This record gives sequence, structure tokens and C-alpha cells, in this order.
Amino acid sequence: MTARPLSEMGPDERGIIVRVGGMGEIRRRLLDMGVVAGSEVEVQRVAPLGDPIQIKVKGYDLALRKNEAEKIIVNESILPLVYAAVGEDLTVVSIRAGWGLQRRLKGMAILPGAALRILSAGQPGQFMVEVDGTRLALGHGIAAKILVKAGK
Repeated sequence: MTARPLSEMGPDERGIIVRVGGMGEIRRRLLDMGVVAGSEVEVQRVAPLGDPIQIKVKGYDLALRKNEAEKIIVNESILPLVYAAVGEDLTVVSIRAGWGLQRRLKGMAILPGAALRILSAGQPGQFMVEVDGTRLALGHGIAAKILVKAGK
């Protein structure tokens, strides 16, 4: 896994928050704004001198100072399927869902270690994926629960 501070990421880079460091009032405010471990984060813009950084987390746009962003550690190699590009070859890492949905996806050969390719993606809408030569349609909500990494 490639984990690095949010402050080192560039525009349009995405990842999952692994840890929110720091202490005191600033840390508590970040947590209150939804900057919590397990949340997807996208860097939208970075000011010319690197401060501030505009991010999107849980559907909200936030501006952070560089010293605040340095305390947020992000894993950029594992992302939800909804963030992957069309035509990209991916490997399923895990599925963040209850046992019922995991069982249903397992029946479609979507389980950790499975290789898949995105054929088309609607935002929001259905995702067409190919798994073992079979084309499948997944809803946006289900695709958001499937964590993938690039490559087979």
C-alpha cells in the first residue's frame, strides 16, 4: 500500500484516508467535518504556493492549510470501484458490505483477488464491468462498496 500525506497529493488525485494525526482543536474540527479514517478524499485544487489545498470529502468541498493536510495520511493505491477509469484493468481488494451482498457478489465472481475491467461508468448510474469474460451491470451504490487496485 502506498500511503502518503494529503499535502503531497496533486489535483485530481484520490485516495482513502488511513489516519488523521495531530491533536487538539484542529484535529477535532477535521473529524467533525468528515475527515475520518475510511473516507474517500479527492484533491481538487492546490494553490500556487501549495497553501491552501481544496479537497472533496463525503460530498463536501473543504479548504485546508498545508500544515493541516500534512497530518492526514491517505492510501492512494486502493480505491472504490466508482473512482476507477473506464477501460482500466483492476483487482478486487475487498468488499465493504454485509454478508448478503458479499454472497451475491461472490455468485457473480466478484470477490477479493478477482480481476475485472470497467467497460462503462455512469455518474451516477450503472457500471458495466467484465469479470472472467462475463459482462455485469452494477449499481453506483454497490460499486462504491467494492475496493480495487490497479493492475491484475
